[in-house]
Amino acid sequence: MLLPQLTRRACLALAAAALGGQRPLASTADVAGPPLVTSPPLVAGPPLVTSRVDLGISVGTGEARTLPVGLYGEAAPASSALFRQLCEGSVPGVAELTYRGSTASRIEKDRLVVLGKPSGGVAQYIDRTIDNTGYVRSELINRADGYANADAGAPSGHDRAALVSMRRGGGAFEFALSPRANRALDADWIVVGEVGAEGLPLLDELNAVPARKPTATSVVYGAAAKAGGDVRSRIEQEFRPLLKVQIRACRAL
Repeated sequence: MLLPQLTRRACLALAAAALGGQRPLASTADVAGPPLVTSPPLVAGPPLVTSRVDLGISVGTGEARTLPVGLYGEAAPASSALFRQLCEGSVPGVAELTYRGSTASRIEKDRLVVLGKPSGGVAQYIDRTIDNTGYVRSELINRADGYANADAGAPSGHDRAALVSMRRGGGAFEFALSPRANRALDADWIVVGEVGAEGLPLLDELNAVPARKPTATSVVYGAAAKAGGDVRSRIEQEFRPLLKVQIRACRAL
């Protein structure tokens, strides 16, 4: 006698009855739909380098060496444009305002190297006005105050070494190089570019330049001098480099 041909569903039902109502484990072929595929999360890359400038920097009595800088013109447009103008000597109305001849003012090992303060007092000017009594009043104005901006900065922040930064919100011409990743800099500095690979040995050398270390006495004296209006307190002494680090040349490519 021939047994009737059973469907797959009927076979599963008979097997479940034989196991006392327990359904046998299903294979992957019994599960409807294709297997789930999980895509890796998207990782944001560094901002786009839109232009490049070269800085010729000397340490001590050594010859100037090139530090190439790629600027993030899309991520920080106003800051990178000002940086480029200061390299070209093309700041509108102040052609003498340039990074050429400026020196390093602060070196904190493995944290930041601050350069770019214009030399010769060109970063300031005297504004004279006549009050209602006919008296001529003079006020020292910082030119950088006129270059505030709303750049958000590069999205990555200071999450890697060899970044170039300017003061958040503008109001300063100086820039900083970060020898190491340091997210603590994000509060006061925005990333506007990066040092090219061929400039990394020079960056390491700048990071190793000895600098004046702060002491309890110098901190107290500095605070008192600033509170009393001592003009000498305008020059920061803490972390001031003990070797002259100077930008002897700069050009925009």
